[in-house]
Amino acid sequence: MRKLFVLLCCSVSILFLISACESKEDTSVEIGEEFLKEFYNVEDSNVDLEEMNEEQLIDHQNKFSTYFTEKEFKDLADKRFFLIPQEVASKKDNTISLENIKFEKNEQDQSESESYDYNHSFTLVFTDSEGNEADKVKIKGEMTILDTEDGLKIDRYYDGETLRDILYR
Repeated sequence: MRKLFVLLCCSVSILFLISACESKEDTSVEIGEEFLKEFYNVEDSNVDLEEMNEEQLIDHQNKFSTYFTEKEFKDLADKRFFLIPQEVASKKDNTISLENIKFEKNEQDQSESESYDYNHSFTLVFTDSEGNEADKVKIKGEMTILDTEDGLKIDRYYDGETLRDILYR
């Protein structure tokens, strides 16, 4: 009887452990999706970044800091990465929205148990001022999300620089 009780307790513990791991993985995908939506959705194409002062530009970039580890945020902010969607929307005089966000867990490099590596893809839809679809661009990228003492944070983000290509066409 005692062995049965111990076996039952171990089984329940393992189930809790597995479900906790899956819920962190699910939460990491939710954080990734939330960042992508906030970052790439541009509802106002009339914002001209060249007319913004330095403080306004820093404020615009800082709204994404909660999603990232300190190092990755600094690296991306130094490259003006967080300004690119707004620059593209302004240059094309289009709004930008997202469709078909997909995350696929990258099983190749899961050596750290506190990290979640993903390949992701989505479609950017550019809409002109009359509400007509002007363009669609498929974006593929990679994202690593770490479980830090401050919670889940994006530690590596890469999207192939497709929007930069659009900006400088």
